[in-house]
This record gives sequence, structure tokens and C-alpha cells, in this order.
Amino acid sequence: MVFWYGPRFERFDPIVVKSIIIANIVVFILELINPGFMFEYFALKPNNILHGAMLWTLVTHMFMHADFLHIFFNMYALYIFGPECERVFGRKAFLTLYFFSGLLGALMHVFLCPYKDIPTVGASGAIFGILGAYAILYPRRKLAMFVFLAFVVLPAWEMILLLIVLFTLFAVVGIFPTVSHFAHIGGIIGGIIFVIIYRRKYMRYVHEERPAIVFYTVEYGYEGYEDEDYDYEYY
Repeated sequence: MVFWYGPRFERFDPIVVKSIIIANIVVFILELINPGFMFEYFALKPNNILHGAMLWTLVTHMFMHADFLHIFFNMYALYIFGPECERVFGRKAFLTLYFFSGLLGALMHVFLCPYKDIPTVGASGAIFGILGAYAILYPRRKLAMFVFLAFVVLPAWEMILLLIVLFTLFAVVGIFPTVSHFAHIGGIIGGIIFVIIYRRKYMRYVHEERPAIVFYTVEYGYEGYEDEDYDYEYY
């Protein structure tokens, strides 16, 4: 995939985005081959982290997913929002943004989730970090999103506020308990912090005048997934 940006149609090949998508697909195939091993050693379990064990799962769980729809929506969002952020920040900084947001989301989940022994998988902390960064870079760009049965179109900064409110409400009330809402919130916060720190350096690459409506579906409401003895959360 090649993207074109700016008034002079600058050509850009998002190598990091493509590499992350490929890595997630490869890991998902490994999950299908041997789910028990993958979830035992690479999914994130809060109690392990709190006891200083299996710290590598803070990273590896970001490349794991619960099922096809889970990985599809996450990789679709990365495909939509990632290339423009990678172009603006550069490949190394974009990779820093991705893992910083994912790690912050994972740590918020570890410390705040009520289910400390349930394995957790998903790249959404990192993905929502990219979405948060995108909203700061392009606050007036319209985003379209399906929430439940409603179709919502809002400027990016308003959409981010709406998501933070929704995720916080879901976490407090306990709606969709198999979804790690704190990881979503942490990822968004990570993306916003990253852009606030580095925004001046990269603003010359931002073409705010470029109109766009970006479509993204946020999935909710899975009842969870059971694979033999494995129950887990996802995000």
C-alpha cells in the first residue's frame, strides 16, 4: 500500500504500519496452531506483572488477538490512522508512539482492572494511542464511527472525548466486562502525551487543510471466548 499526502501529492510508503500488521497476522496464525501455549506464555496476566514475573507479556500481548473480528478491526484502524501518523512523526518516533501507548494502556489495565488472573490480549491500547495522536494533529478532521446502533460523525477531538467518557463509564459501571476499557483509556492518554511533547517538531508536516472523513467501527459486546481452559479479556 502506498499513500499520497499534501497539496503536491507526496508519496509515502508506511513501512512500520505494514510491518506491525504482518507481525500481528503471523502471531494470530501461531495462536490458531497452538492457542494453549500462546496464551500461557505470551498473554498479559496482571498478577504476573504485579509480582514481577513474565514482564515480556507487557509487549507480546499487543500482538495477540481473541478472534478474527478482533484482529480485523484493530488492523483496520491501524491501516486507516497509522500511515498519516507515521509520515508525520517518522518511522522511529511512530514506533515509539505505538509501544508507549500500548505499554501505558497495559499498565493501566494491570493496576486498575478487577480481574487480575485473567489473561488479556489485544493491540487496542497502541491503536487508541495512534487515534489520540491523530486527534491532536487533526482536531477538526471528521471521524465517523458506529457506536451500538448509532452512526456518529464528529471532529476528531470531540470523538476522542466521547470515547474517553464511554470507556470510563463502561469501566465504572461494569458494562462489557470482557473488554479492557482501562487499556483503551491509557492508550489514548499515551498518544495525547506523545503528541503534546513532540508536536512543535512535527507540525510542519501536518496538512490540516486536507479534508477527510475517516470511517472506523469500534467493537463492543463480546461475551468472551473460551478455548479449553482459557478465559481471557481482550481490547
